[in-house]
Amino acid sequence: MAGDSFRVPKGRRRGGHGGPDGGGRRRPGKKGRDGSDPKAASREPGKRSTTNDPIDIVTGEVLLVHTDVELPGTLPLTLGRTHVSSYRDGALFGTSWASSLDQRLELDAEAVHFFADDATVLSYPHASLPHVQFRPVEGRPWPLVLTAAGGYTITDTARGRTLHFPPPGEEHGWARLPLTAITDRNGNRVDLVYADGTLTELRHSGGYRVKVTTAPVDEEGDDRRVTALHLAADEGDIALIRYGYDADGRLTEIVNSSGRPLRLSYDEEGRLTAWHDRNGFAYRYEYDDQGRAVRGIGTDGFLNVHLHHDPANRTTVVTDALGHATVHRYNEQYQVTTETDPLGNTTSFTWDRHDDLLSRTDALGRTTRFVYDERGNLVETVRPDGARSTAEYDDLNLPTVVTEADGSVWRQSYDEHGNLVESVDPSGAVTRYGYHPGGHPASVTDPLGNTVRFAVNAAGLVTAMTDPLGNTTRYGYDTAGRPTSVVDPIGGVVRRGWTPEGRPAWHTTADGLTERWDYDATGNLVAHTAPTGLATRYEIGPFDRPVAQTGPDGARLEFAYDAELRLRSVTNASGLVWRYEYDAAGNLVAEHDFDGRTQTYAYDAAGRLVSRTNAAGQTVAFRHDAMGNVVEKRAGEQVATFAYDPAGRLVEAVNADARVAFVRDPLGRVTAETSHVGTLNSAYDRAGNRVRRRTPSGADSVWTYDPAGRPVRLDAGGAVLAFEHDAADREVRRRIGAGAQLVQQWDARHRLTAQTVWGRPAAPDAGEPRLLQHRTYGYDPGGDVAALGDRLGGDRRFELDAAGRVTTVHGQGWTERYAYDPAGDIVGAEWPAAGGPDAEATGSREYAGTLLHRAGRVRYEHDRQGRVVLRQEPRLSSRPASWRYHWDADDRLVGVETPDGSRWRYRYDALGRRVAKQRLAEDGAGILEQTDFVWDGPVLVERVHRVWSPGDNAYVGDGMVWEYEPGTFRPVAQIEREMAPEWVDRQFYAIVADLVGSPVEMVDEAGDVAWARRSTLWGAALGDASGRSDCPLRFPGQYHDAETRLNYNHNRYFDPSTGRYLSRDPLGLMGGVNPFAYVPNPWTWYDPLGLTPRRGGGHTTHSALANGQGVTHGRTYTAIGDDPVTHANAGRLDNGSYPTRGNAHDVIVHGSRDGWPIPGNGHKTHPAQIAEAIANNPNYQGGPIRLLSCHSGNRRGWAQELANTMGVPVWAPTNRVRALRNGDTEIDRGGKWKKFCPQG
Repeated sequence: MAGDSFRVPKGRRRGGHGGPDGGGRRRPGKKGRDGSDPKAASREPGKRSTTNDPIDIVTGEVLLVHTDVELPGTLPLTLGRTHVSSYRDGALFGTSWASSLDQRLELDAEAVHFFADDATVLSYPHASLPHVQFRPVEGRPWPLVLTAAGGYTITDTARGRTLHFPPPGEEHGWARLPLTAITDRNGNRVDLVYADGTLTELRHSGGYRVKVTTAPVDEEGDDRRVTALHLAADEGDIALIRYGYDADGRLTEIVNSSGRPLRLSYDEEGRLTAWHDRNGFAYRYEYDDQGRAVRGIGTDGFLNVHLHHDPANRTTVVTDALGHATVHRYNEQYQVTTETDPLGNTTSFTWDRHDDLLSRTDALGRTTRFVYDERGNLVETVRPDGARSTAEYDDLNLPTVVTEADGSVWRQSYDEHGNLVESVDPSGAVTRYGYHPGGHPASVTDPLGNTVRFAVNAAGLVTAMTDPLGNTTRYGYDTAGRPTSVVDPIGGVVRRGWTPEGRPAWHTTADGLTERWDYDATGNLVAHTAPTGLATRYEIGPFDRPVAQTGPDGARLEFAYDAELRLRSVTNASGLVWRYEYDAAGNLVAEHDFDGRTQTYAYDAAGRLVSRTNAAGQTVAFRHDAMGNVVEKRAGEQVATFAYDPAGRLVEAVNADARVAFVRDPLGRVTAETSHVGTLNSAYDRAGNRVRRRTPSGADSVWTYDPAGRPVRLDAGGAVLAFEHDAADREVRRRIGAGAQLVQQWDARHRLTAQTVWGRPAAPDAGEPRLLQHRTYGYDPGGDVAALGDRLGGDRRFELDAAGRVTTVHGQGWTERYAYDPAGDIVGAEWPAAGGPDAEATGSREYAGTLLHRAGRVRYEHDRQGRVVLRQEPRLSSRPASWRYHWDADDRLVGVETPDGSRWRYRYDALGRRVAKQRLAEDGAGILEQTDFVWDGPVLVERVHRVWSPGDNAYVGDGMVWEYEPGTFRPVAQIEREMAPEWVDRQFYAIVADLVGSPVEMVDEAGDVAWARRSTLWGAALGDASGRSDCPLRFPGQYHDAETRLNYNHNRYFDPSTGRYLSRDPLGLMGGVNPFAYVPNPWTWYDPLGLTPRRGGGHTTHSALANGQGVTHGRTYTAIGDDPVTHANAGRLDNGSYPTRGNAHDVIVHGSRDGWPIPGNGHKTHPAQIAEAIANNPNYQGGPIRLLSCHSGNRRGWAQELANTMGVPVWAPTNRVRALRNGDTEIDRGGKWKKFCPQG
């Protein structure tokens, strides 16, 4: 009979679910089909509570989930397998494996049974009437429908995907009906092709064809197994994966392109007993006589686990590899109801019959409740503080109205196919979406009416994107749907190659330079080779953890882990060790830095940080509200308090130095920020561009944007800057008033190659403008600056070491030289410092561990926390010049005593921003001089300076205001103001910035250079700045303090004479492996917050989000938000602190607990806005996306919507996610990475 390949497997024919004689055991409980429990059989793997290497805590079942094929499209073609140790209904991959290819219906006298790809079984009553929906007895509420032709369909209502099964008959069988097609609401389709009942091919309406090779298990040929999958291609079929089996037909080998197998072992009952990966690491399982896994054993003891099952008391005790026990209690529905961690803290859960969480109560008694409709949609969330958020859904289970806890409402509408066609944000702004046939994206129209248009291929992959100005970027793909070329609007072509598994193999830039990536057999990155030919290499240990990294210069980092795979130590290239300690619950309780200094942490029962004590014995304590927001921060007598609105957004931060209050619009955008200086006001257009700003002193600025969201005009200080861009979004001309202009040129890789400043003609009748400045940049193959031509400052050439650090600067008649130790510390520095303020710092340097004790003739002392407390430099015939520094518990510099006897006090707001510096009178109480600072988020926008005038018996002062390219740290203008007696604008200067955004010249409206500065590589002055004005801005995010010669850098203070910070990175090793270093090369790197280096010169920015937050387009990521954490995470990707996930493009944006994006920790933003920001990134070439966005993969998360909008797979975390120094990520409290495919 046709359909033999779908006959009941031999083990099942003999009446059992385990061994040959049917001796396998099932869980006790209500019996369903063939003796199984329908509730247990329908439990989804994603809703089970499991150990790390997954063992179901309640049932003791071992789970293993593999994805073999992923082909992107509006309807992706994804093939995977799932092993559950109690499952015996598999076919094409052995009886204990369910798979995408095994999905089927089985009909018996009692019911219709659906065997899903995740090893769940749904049982339905017989469908006697066509076109009537029947629900399963247990499990997912997917309706079964009898078609008019006598076949069946089952619809995944959440994802809009329908599975098709044929009518019973001779062709496919009478009682066992194979899956024949998968369709979506838009008519996209995957057909499964059979020949004589044997599956031979899958055909996708987008053009993909996957060929299936099978072989009989034995001579009878009744059962067949899949032995290989190939992707059909014109140039020849592409091998995707191969499979091997033992004599009993059990899957024992999975072979990828490396030719090396992942090996699987089983016991006599078909349960998985071990896997051995392609690198030789293994994990073993042991079972009790009830078939429950009781022990997991990893290579070298990693992830060892012991489970003590006590079904009589419905309790399982899980003891981890370190001997710490967690107690789980469950109910008769296999649902965990309480979890008591090794410290005795208990979290409680309640569930509905569909395994949907109804409430979660933490160890402090805080309860979050969830309400669902009859279709399983989450319709209400009640927070621990009583605030509620609600959602309404249409007939397709798509959210139409979402009301947030603060009352703000989002509205969405869809077409008949479930495609989002319109979204209305809480301010009333409307974004519209258009589609090609098949639901493929065709257009996005922003609230201002500007439209981005897309062309697509048959699979729905974008082949061309045209911005509102008509500039088009084109994309090419290989047979597997992976982007292979990007042609930018000016004709530059970037090409990319891939491994058979879909990992990036090589990348060739528009000018023909290639970088490469190499992987081990398991797919871990083991080498990255730059276009220079220099390579960074990685060594991989158990469970794919990197254990060593060796840079191009031979510097080696080593990583060690505890048995639970938590990072225990990092050893740097100098052999110094940074250590981490954890409590039994896995909380980090102590860090011992490279010098042995210890910082400790304490937590409450809910795992929230309640105190931090540094090596100097200073303690900072934290108090939280019911939602976990920090409401009080206390360090000794210093107290800061914080208040939030119902949406969880900060509205007030108060400490002894300042009160900061925020007013927000319906989208959470800050429209007014009030500090001790006054109020900074902002206004936004409907597309989220900030169009107006007024500082506390009354300085107004107005920005105008083109339809593509690029800034085209700034009106400020009575002057105008006009910006012109080319088709590739690069600024090519900036007109400065009516008298001057900046002209910029770029190369094929979109790197700045020339800046020319022209002034107005020398005389009214002279036709030619005056050449004021001409600067050129030359690059080496690695993208670092190799040469600088500078009409004013002189030409320079740079020599770099293998790590990309500058070792020599050759100027015209002068030279700078730098030497580094293996850890990257500068051990020798020479520059032409004769007569300069930092001359004494030239020469060799001495360190004790990571602490600088001497630089040239300057010596330093440190406190127990490693902070500089004394700087002394010699003076002829005089005592040494000494600066003494005083620090608070947050490592903020709060006081300085200078060599002339002056005493300075620095004040900070509760957000850590310096808001004032004061020169004190001799009595320590009076204030002789004060400078106040006004902030716009993390950007300094105004300085007000006052000095006491005894003659006037009053303070006299002036001010400076800065404007920046929207969403960046790159200044474009400085406006100088004075009190006369009201504030008035005195002078406008346009700022010309270098590659990373450091000011190098200021040009006035008359077209003259009013200021220019020459400095060493690390920013020390080379002579006095020229011109009639001054600019105190230095490297991006830095402000120069003349009294200390230091640059304030938001979270730290930078010393340009040593090229390092005075205090340790607040992020520890998360900010970089050298916690005192600035950046590797300040010509191409910068650190705007004093936290994490970021690569400059290769980013474009847009401020087109509805909440006004800036967008940074990195080479491998899109970062959305202007807050320190977002910038720090972007910096980690820039500096290689951790590799990307295969070929995935990273998206960095804060996420709310209920799964929405909240850029800058502000108001929730519609995912379509994020999608637009990604699509606008010229470096994004399509392909998968990884969301570094907390909670984005949870039940209400936005990952699915992003996948639908972008038409690509999206990886997202189900809980809070953190990046780790060793190249990994960590997701809180049992969370995991979850994959979302377009349209499900």
